[in-house]
Amino acid sequence: MTGIETRLREKLDALAAVPLYAQLFGGIKEMIRAGELAAGDLLPSEPLLCDTLKISRSTVRQAFALLEADGYIVRRRGKGTFVSKPKLRRRLSRLCSFSKQMSELGMQSQSTVLSFDVVKGDDEDGLQGMPGEIYRIERLRETEGAPFMIDTVYVPAGNAPALTAEALTGSLYDIIEQRSGKTPQSAVETYEVVRLSKAQMKMLQMDSETAFLVTRTSKTAAGELFEVAKMLIRGDRCRLEATLESGAVAFARTLA
Repeated sequence: MTGIETRLREKLDALAAVPLYAQLFGGIKEMIRAGELAAGDLLPSEPLLCDTLKISRSTVRQAFALLEADGYIVRRRGKGTFVSKPKLRRRLSRLCSFSKQMSELGMQSQSTVLSFDVVKGDDEDGLQGMPGEIYRIERLRETEGAPFMIDTVYVPAGNAPALTAEALTGSLYDIIEQRSGKTPQSAVETYEVVRLSKAQMKMLQMDSETAFLVTRTSKTAAGELFEVAKMLIRGDRCRLEATLESGAVAFARTLA
């Protein structure tokens, strides 16, 4: 019996009023929060836990389902069940750049420019009617050294005069503000699940073919178009949460 199983066995009481699956869920969660189990640690398999803890398969599955739903573990087919990186929540009412969001969450971020082009709105899907020249910027965004999303941003050229790919070394929002004084004041986001291409799956290091497509249209305080962003986000690293209250809906995004 390993240290993990020994510690879990100490936390289970068959005579307690709390169901065994809830005790197992709480025991593993407590070990993760206490640092006894770290991100990336492999948990014992379901059959092994059943055998060593003398509990049923359904008990283990219920506990693992709760842990996975709360973002404490991730199950990888053919590899096992691992402790996941802690997930962090962000209120969506705050409109700021990706790099600033990650900084506020205490997470390191990095961006790699995949392509930089000047296009016309009429030539791009969903951008018909956007006046003048448009910068089309595609970037791979990473958090904590792992791919998080592929971000394709469309910015009216007048918002960042003479912008080049080489100038994209920091926050695009900061660059635009420095060049034109414009900042985003409001935005509308839509969310849908889409199928990834094989190239996108490889870039995001995903086994799943699906991801969130988040489309954001931002405007300045004067009502001018600031940007249109299309973000392909890994579903296993982002959870969307809505809190419903009388007369209001509050949204939050959970990142892993």
